[in-house]
Amino acid sequence: MTITDRLPFVGGEPTALDPFLDRAARWATSLRYRDIPKPVRRAAKAQLTSTVGAGVWTTTHPLGDRIADATESRYPSGEATFLGGSDRTPEGAAVGNAALSMALDFDGTVLGGHTGHSSVFVPLAYAEATNASGKRALVAHVAANEIAARLASAAAIGPFRGQQTAYIHSVGAAVGRAVIEDDDAETLANALGTALLQPPWPLEPPFLGANAKVWSASEPVRSGIAAVDAARAGLGGRPDLVEADGGFLGEFADLPLPEFLEGFGERWHTRAVTIKAVPGCAYVTAPVEAALDVRGRFDPGRTEIQRVDVYGSLFATEVDDLAAPYLDGPESPMSALSFTIPYNVAAALVDGEHTPRQVGKRTADEGLWTLAERVFVHHDASFTMAALESEVPVGAMLRRVGVPVIGYAAKTVGVRATVRHLPTLARFARKRPLPTDLSTADKRMGARVEVTTTDGRTLSATVGHPSGFAGKPLAEIRAVARRKCLEGLQETGLRESVARGRVEGLLGIDDADTVSLASLMDAESGAVQ
Repeated sequence: MTITDRLPFVGGEPTALDPFLDRAARWATSLRYRDIPKPVRRAAKAQLTSTVGAGVWTTTHPLGDRIADATESRYPSGEATFLGGSDRTPEGAAVGNAALSMALDFDGTVLGGHTGHSSVFVPLAYAEATNASGKRALVAHVAANEIAARLASAAAIGPFRGQQTAYIHSVGAAVGRAVIEDDDAETLANALGTALLQPPWPLEPPFLGANAKVWSASEPVRSGIAAVDAARAGLGGRPDLVEADGGFLGEFADLPLPEFLEGFGERWHTRAVTIKAVPGCAYVTAPVEAALDVRGRFDPGRTEIQRVDVYGSLFATEVDDLAAPYLDGPESPMSALSFTIPYNVAAALVDGEHTPRQVGKRTADEGLWTLAERVFVHHDASFTMAALESEVPVGAMLRRVGVPVIGYAAKTVGVRATVRHLPTLARFARKRPLPTDLSTADKRMGARVEVTTTDGRTLSATVGHPSGFAGKPLAEIRAVARRKCLEGLQETGLRESVARGRVEGLLGIDDADTVSLASLMDAESGAVQ
């Protein structure tokens, strides 16, 4: 970086020469509610409602009590709502709620990653503690989304994707808190430079083989919140650490895509929101939805399953293979359950539903595991091609790589698989323009399920574009978020009419003078304020 790159920014738009964290901080601290397009606000409120719903559902799961015990033993009482128990400090509420929303893999994504654990819960906690308005909370939420998602998009062709990009939560937490508490751009830039001092580098065995994964977002949230305190105290970070030699992109991206660090106020990553309709990794969603479709055509009480064949993308077979070594029947950790296709398909076929109940108390049913042994997962190149041609989760990034995508594929999935799928990969050898409008960005992660019965029949169903995924109409995505949160609240014991009012309060949070989740699960109180 030359000395001209360090010239102070005065008026107008930030230039491409400014370090990313400086530009991001200036944009976030100057962002106003009216600057955010209405569809982006609606997408953000769907993400908020879904993320809160995921946390609520976890309070009904065995992991919920463990997260509550750990959170309440670590953080003192305070003025921010912790969904799993009594009010905690803002940091404690944000950390605990992030663990609840992470636990069952029932979250959502934007283009760039699973930002909601930090971008939703940090603004909510600090807004509640400072009596900030719903509009201010939503602005902080969107700002955190946009900055964290850009960073993850720029590093998407690298060692981590999905929930393993834990570093986004250090960024999201710092932005979310700083915007709520009205820090200036210099303070936020220094906080971001500190938050990324030691980005998390998740290890596969505990991520997939232990329930410690619930803290994957929470620990970075803590460091992002602490980075704001450090910046206020005059402990500066390095605003150029993303682009610098030996900096973030140099270490976290095999093929850096710095062009994704641009476009603030033009390309809204929040708009490409995905809301999961069922718990589990996104690559498990289509197999489960297809299985539920087939289940609806069973002869009640008279259908016996001989075998089940699931055909999906290379992404689906990859995550299923990753989870397999960590499965242990009813003793399987939730982190592995959320990535395995056979168990989740078996549960959907037997129960005719797929909710957190199927990855909770139903895991004790040996019959589900017996059926899972007769579920076989196969690769279907047509689903891989559809996924790669979608902008989300990585198609938009792969289109910017060009010829090096072949080498990246060989490193990621092996030379043999790369050669076998060379015609598919060759389509990405020519660079294509960076998308500027993500309102039509889609996430087609499909699958086909074929069930063979003991009397020789074959029942099949195909889901090419799962419910609530990016590219679906925004009204449908919001409906999925609404249903998830509504059913989670009902599972806690609320009447449907009461729960429905609480959900509508979340979806209309920008109308609230103050923000509080305190009444969300309280049967005696009114709607969410």
